[in-house]
Order: sequence, then C-alpha cells, then structure tokens
Amino acid sequence: MSKSRTREAIEGYLFLLPNLIGFLIFFAIPLAISFYYSFTDYNLFNDPKWVGLSNYGKALGFAFTPGSYQAGIDAGKSWFEAAGNIFQPNDPTFWTALQNTIVYALGVLAFSITPAFLLAWMLNSKLRGMTVFRALIYIPVVASIVGSALVWFWIYNSTSGVINTVVTGTVNGLNTLIFNSVGHPLVDPQINWLTSPDLALLSLIIMTSWATIGYDMVVFLAALQGIPNHLYEAATIDGAGRGTILTRIVVPLMTPTIFFLLITNTITSLQIFSEPYIMTSGGPANSTLTIVYYLYQKGFQRFQMGYGASLAWIVFGLIFIVTLVQFRFSNRWVYEE
Repeated sequence: MSKSRTREAIEGYLFLLPNLIGFLIFFAIPLAISFYYSFTDYNLFNDPKWVGLSNYGKALGFAFTPGSYQAGIDAGKSWFEAAGNIFQPNDPTFWTALQNTIVYALGVLAFSITPAFLLAWMLNSKLRGMTVFRALIYIPVVASIVGSALVWFWIYNSTSGVINTVVTGTVNGLNTLIFNSVGHPLVDPQINWLTSPDLALLSLIIMTSWATIGYDMVVFLAALQGIPNHLYEAATIDGAGRGTILTRIVVPLMTPTIFFLLITNTITSLQIFSEPYIMTSGGPANSTLTIVYYLYQKGFQRFQMGYGASLAWIVFGLIFIVTLVQFRFSNRWVYEE
C-alpha cells in the first residue's frame, strides 16, 4: 500500500474513532457487562457471585409439587384446577408481568394500526384543509411521553376527569329527560380507569394507541400516495367500487407497510415502561406491571442487579423470537412487487 493510501486509511479511522469510542463505552461494553451480571448474584453492595443459570431458572422455571393436586381436590377444586397447581412458577410475578406485556402489545397493535390505516385512507385526498387534519392527528407523536401520560392521568381521574365528567353529565341528562319520569333512573358508573385491575391495562393501551396512531397514519399515507394512479383508473373503468379497490388493490400493495409497522410497534410495545411507571406504578394488584418495569423494580429499586440483568436479556430473547416469527411468516401474506 502506498503512503498516500495508508495516510487516507489512517485519517478515515481517526474520523471514525469518536463514534467508535462512544459505541464501545455507552453500548458494547455495558451490554457485555450486563450479560455477565445476568449469570451472577449481584446487588451493588457485594462483589458479583457466579450462579450460572440460576437467575434464568428463577424467572422461567417451575417447581414440581405433586402434593398440591390432592390438596386442591380436598379444597373442593375441580381436577383441572387442581392439576394446574402441580407446577408452580418460581417467580409468579414475572409471569404476571409477561402476560400483561403480551396483552398490552396485542392491544396496541389492534387499536393503532387498523385505525391509522383507515384515517390515512380517508385523509388521502387533495381537499382543502387536509393538511391541517393530518397535522392535528400527528401532534401526539411529537409530544413528550411524560407530558402525555400526565394529561391522560387527569383525563382518567375517577372524580374530576374529562371522561367521567362527560359520563356523569350524560347520565344526569338522560335521567332528567327520560328515566326519572319512568321510575328507573340510570346509575352513574363512576368508572375507576386507573384504580380498577380490570380497566387499568386497557386504559394504558388506549393512551398508547392514541399516541401511536399519528405516526402509523403518516407512514400509511406515504405508502398510499406511492400507489400508481393508473391502477385506480383501470379498476374504476372495470366497474370496481371503492370497497373493491380498497380490498383488492390497496390492501395487497400496503402489506409491506403493514408488516413494517407490525414489527416496529411490536418491538416498542414489548419494551413499555414510561406509561405504567408514571401513571400506575405497575398497579393496581400488578395489573399493569410489565417486564421492563419489573426488571426496573428488581434492578434499581431492590438492587438485585444480577436478576434484573437476566430479565433484560429475557426481554431481548422475547423480542428476538417474536420478530423472527413475524419475518418467518411474512412471505405468506406480504406482497412484494
């Protein structure tokens, strides 16, 4: 290699050096350390003690308790319920957090992607004022997660929140106009959005979907505007209606975009932390406890850094497996031109 080529190579590596140093210090090295800590018993106050796969076994493992079957039968449970007690999870809270995380991710996908697609379909026109509507729908995307969570915290307030105030006004109005006169007044439900174990997770799903729809809508809108006009014209000449064009032309051509949003939204949803941390602290009764929030509790509140690190790698494994499955089955429904 000539001197000039060597000098150019050295200069190129020098330009890359700051970024490489930042990558090593803030990403690669901490990642390797956390992987090592996941196999140790480490609590910030003592030196790490190697425990092998014990942390992973504690999170993912089950204890075999055959005596629980007879105890369940004696307590009056059915054979099916008693059989379910034979295998007891080593860490029941982990499985509760895992279930909440999966339900949350599925709920966000259902309440964000489909409405975003329909909004993009309706807003894909050149009528005056459409840009204003697009901007209004996109505003929640650029809003701070903390700010949005605090606003929704007051919206969900059971006594003075906007939703319950509207519900109370509606019930009182209907009673005054109709139901008081017939002797069967409606009862104000006073919905406990964030303090009811049955509604708290749904409340977080609704809030996150509201914050996600704007981004998904913009991506869908860009994909819609990339569909050639001659396809619409040919379908119209053949007598196809708006519904047929949507289902037979638009949706198949949008499947790569749908797949992209499924991947990104799933990855984001499985890492949910800020919303339950700010609004519910994982409650009530662990109904909004997610895996990332649970590893935060273990690692940074109870200082069980080794167990928290293992939970972090379990989250990585979960995301990797889900993403791999999505890619594996994508060729069955994603249309590539």
